Amino acid sequence: MGRVGRSRPNPGGATLHGEPSQGARDRKLNATSFVVLGMLSQGPATSYDLKQRVGYTIGNFWAFAHSQLYDEPARLVEAGLLTVSEEEGGRRRRTYSITDQGRAALREWLSAPTPEQTEVRDLGLLKLFFATFGDDTDLANLARNRFESHKARADGYSAMYDQLRGHADRNQMKSLELGIRIERCVQQFWAEFADELEHD
Repeated sequence: MGRVGRSRPNPGGATLHGEPSQGARDRKLNATSFVVLGMLSQGPATSYDLKQRVGYTIGNFWAFAHSQLYDEPARLVEAGLLTVSEEEGGRRRRTYSITDQGRAALREWLSAPTPEQTEVRDLGLLKLFFATFGDDTDLANLARNRFESHKARADGYSAMYDQLRGHADRNQMKSLELGIRIERCVQQFWAEFADELEHD
């Protein structure tokens, strides 16, 4: 898939865009850039399609403002990493496709070292840290609430795993498997802590 030049009619009833402007290739890519490139490696999509794909896949472990999925593709088109076709009539939806340059950028990112520590933002842990300044009833409720929350998520992941078995690729299934293990581990922690509190 090569670069597309200046906007031109497409026999399929859309207009194509994709010529990178001067300096666009030097723009720094961020995590959202690679989310878009990765999702489009699975096939062309509109921004709405991307939002749906993210919602039931990586949205479970990579939180970000989904509004970025409407802005970032246009930036990647300017950088020559995507092309876009726009409907001539109707809703004038824009469908994005990854270019050879986009695939190369994605491969380069995948090959880079990943030494960063995992970020954790858990409201339950934050409340637990300061629980000394509350009362025992609140702490017991916190333990029960967090147990139920993590159990529900783990159960949901397990159901998803069964549905996707034989359809998703191995690496996607391993990502889901890790999610299940993490949620079950945290679920067990809160269950044991709730039991401790009952016997204090």
